[in-house]
Amino acid sequence: MGKSGRHLRNESDPLLGLYGSAIAASEGHGALYGGSFEKSTPSPHKSSSMKEQYEDPDQTMKGYRVHKVSYTAGNHVQILFQMYGSAFPNVFPFVLVNVMWGLVVYYLKEHHKIDLTFHSSTGHSFMGLLVSFLIVSRSQISYGRFMSFRTHLATQYRLCRSISQLTCTYTMTNQTQGARQWRHEVCFKTIKMLRVTMDALHWSSTSRDKWEEEYFKYQARDAEKGDDHGASDHFFNARKLSHGRRSNIDEIFRAPITNCHLLSQTIMTHPDYLGYKMPVNEYRDLVLMVASFQEAFHAFRVLIFTPYPFPLVQMTRAFLFFWVYTLPLVLLKDYRLWNALLIVCLVSFGFIGIEYVSMALDDPFGDDTNDVDEHGMALLTYEDIYLTLYRTDGPAAAFELRDRVLNRYKQGRGIDCYRDDMKGTEIWEPLYFPEPETPKRRPPRPPTGHEKKVSIDLEAADSETSESSKNV
Repeated sequence: MGKSGRHLRNESDPLLGLYGSAIAASEGHGALYGGSFEKSTPSPHKSSSMKEQYEDPDQTMKGYRVHKVSYTAGNHVQILFQMYGSAFPNVFPFVLVNVMWGLVVYYLKEHHKIDLTFHSSTGHSFMGLLVSFLIVSRSQISYGRFMSFRTHLATQYRLCRSISQLTCTYTMTNQTQGARQWRHEVCFKTIKMLRVTMDALHWSSTSRDKWEEEYFKYQARDAEKGDDHGASDHFFNARKLSHGRRSNIDEIFRAPITNCHLLSQTIMTHPDYLGYKMPVNEYRDLVLMVASFQEAFHAFRVLIFTPYPFPLVQMTRAFLFFWVYTLPLVLLKDYRLWNALLIVCLVSFGFIGIEYVSMALDDPFGDDTNDVDEHGMALLTYEDIYLTLYRTDGPAAAFELRDRVLNRYKQGRGIDCYRDDMKGTEIWEPLYFPEPETPKRRPPRPPTGHEKKVSIDLEAADSETSESSKNV
């Protein structure tokens, strides 16, 4: 694919430049494709100037503008002649081939008496109706799938913002070190969950040829040589729990689910950090938002693993090309050369162009100009989370979170970091479990004046009732 606007921005934005370098360095990454256990490292191609720019807060905090193909609906000239994001360049070769084919048919008919044309006013027209139905149906289904992808993305961005905002809002009056640490951890796990989801979606589009490659070739621990391949016991135990071979797409699409679980665990450890147990409706809101995030991801799985049915695509494409490239044979029977070629040009352009639009809508992730910039919008979500923590715990906490996220980017893509986490112990063992004890609850608020008066009246009524019972 050509160099899209996203790649052009990678050269000027430090964070995106690091992200692009991580993707380039991870292509053919041994630990990801082929089963070796080499540790992922930052890209060796990053220049010293990029490093200085990356570490300079003034340069790094320039911000990011989400890229999209923009146009003005009322500007007819712009819409007709804008080539950026247009399907025209992909359609022109097919139109040219059909026009050349029409010229060949005419040349054979006029100069060599080889007549390939035929008269089919009814049959060919009926086939045109069938092709039109198939093309329009496919475009409608593709557009519906595209909007479903975009809706679920917006849901995930909204949920990540809400998790961080409610986490800080529910506990903003608690400024202890433990509360600050818990808020930081929830925000970081939220960012990590979103990032690995975006990387998984992007990878599923750009690396379809690697879907079925083995993610980790099973390598048992070599007890004699003491070679553990840089992995913990938890990793080998997890490999033994597998029911069979696991491909790249299996493990990569497991990463967001694992991170959702880790975030839910972190939310439920709040009594150990806050010193009291939050009201059930508060932590329930947070856990339900994580569950909703995972629900949106499972909707992605359904859409990605259930593409437009291949037999229907095949039949549509076969009918389309057969009808389009037999059109010159029909038109040259009754029309003059240039009239026939003009109709062939317009019809080919329209039908094949609509098919190309459907092809673009089928896969909204990747590096094409019309693809969704999922990573760019995720960066905006990160910034909103930083600002939320800034307003609650101050600038030091916000910059600490940002530095932690950037350090994560230095390690590689989100899916590569997940692979390294699988080899470690952090995601397998609890982060913080003190000695079992009864969780402290938030102290009850003092009664108001009205509640005190009602309580005194009730006590007086109880005393009168007891005295009357004694007299009886």
